[in-house]
Parts: sequence; structure tokens; C-alpha cells
Amino acid sequence: MWRFIVSFVFVASLARDSVAQSGDQSLSVALRGSYTTSSKVFYNPESPSPDIRSRYLALDNIYGGGLEIRFQDFADNYFIALSVELLSRFEDGRQVIAFGNPPRSLPISEGYRLVPIELGANMFIPLGSQRLRLAMGGGLGAYYARRIFAVANVDAQQVNNPVSFGIHVESSFDYRVLDGLAVRAEMRFRDPEVTTESKFQETKVDYDGSLVTFPQDAFKTKININGLSFSIGLAVDLF
Repeated sequence: MWRFIVSFVFVASLARDSVAQSGDQSLSVALRGSYTTSSKVFYNPESPSPDIRSRYLALDNIYGGGLEIRFQDFADNYFIALSVELLSRFEDGRQVIAFGNPPRSLPISEGYRLVPIELGANMFIPLGSQRLRLAMGGGLGAYYARRIFAVANVDAQQVNNPVSFGIHVESSFDYRVLDGLAVRAEMRFRDPEVTTESKFQETKVDYDGSLVTFPQDAFKTKININGLSFSIGLAVDLF
């Protein structure tokens, strides 16, 4: 990981030196790691029963990483930011599955991968220091999700490509350690809900000496990232 960060700083510094300097505009790129506190996976999001519809699996402590590009015109006190991130969370365990009769305990693997693409406008908060910069703002986001679900080592393949849209709010803090290089910390809140549709490709499989029969109907799952996101990384000014 540290080798990758050093390589990123080196390449970004070369790019910075190769770009024509501008006195009234700034473009920076940041590489960051992130931690999101909580999320939920709803098993039956379209059930007519409120009780069944509200049942979910809590998947907390989500880690990810991504890139952010910022553009600022120094004539104004705000900047535009475009970020792309990858969040991934899954877990393995055993669960009583009612595919056959009688229900049996089977190994399962479930979770998701989520890609947020977010565009926002942020305003700097005056602190009276060029080394410390605080900003707050928000914007719009597009969110793509990939459901991970396997029972008895048989994967349920996702049959749709869902993208949902939403808003986010954020605050960020930059500490400039060198000319053109800063450590950036950020807190962000988003609440996307993405509904995926999956289907088992296998009809039957032998597991532990017994036959497991899989349903062939497609089933839907709703993924909701409802926790706070914290990130930290390095930002390099390209010009």
C-alpha cells in the first residue's frame, strides 16, 4: 500500500511539473482510503407485508478507496469536485435455508460492491491560514451496485445493472505539508438505495451427500448505504 502511495505522489508530481502553470486556477487529484460505518441489505424490498419488507442484514465497517479531482478558480471561494470510489463488504457464514424440505443449514456468502460517482460544489470556510483549509458542501451522485450472494458454493448471478441517484453532503480538511502536497481528511454522508435482481444458474447441486434444489425465479435485494463515511488520503496539485 505504501509503495502505491509513494508511486502516486511521484507520478502526480511529474504531471504537475509538465502542466503549464496558471495563477488563477487550480486542479488537484487525491488518492484516498475510506471507512463507512454501516449499511443494510433488505431481502424482500417489494413484499406487500411491511414486516417482511423491513427485514434486513446489517453489514457494518465497510472499507473502500477512490480518487477525487478538484477544480478551483481562485477568483471564487468555492471548488468543484468529482470523485469515484469503490466500497466492498461481504461475509461468510451458515444459515438455515428453506430451499428444500426440510430446511437445512447451508454455508452462505453475501454482501455487495458499490461504486459511487459523485459531483459536488464546496465552499471554503475562512480559517486565516494557507496551510489549513476547511470546506463544506454537497452535490449529486450516481450509485452502481453488484450483489454478492452464494449458497452451498453456488453463486446467484445478477441479471440487472442497477444505477440509483441521490445527494450527498460533506466536509473536508486539508493540511498542506509541502508546496503542492496536502493530507486530506473528509467526512461524507450519503444514503443511496440500489435494488438488484439475481438468479441462480444451477438447478440442483450435491452438497455434503445431499441434494440441494435451487429456485429458478429471479429475486430482488435492496442495498442501502446509510452510515457516515470517513476518508483520508494525499492530494497533489497538478497546477
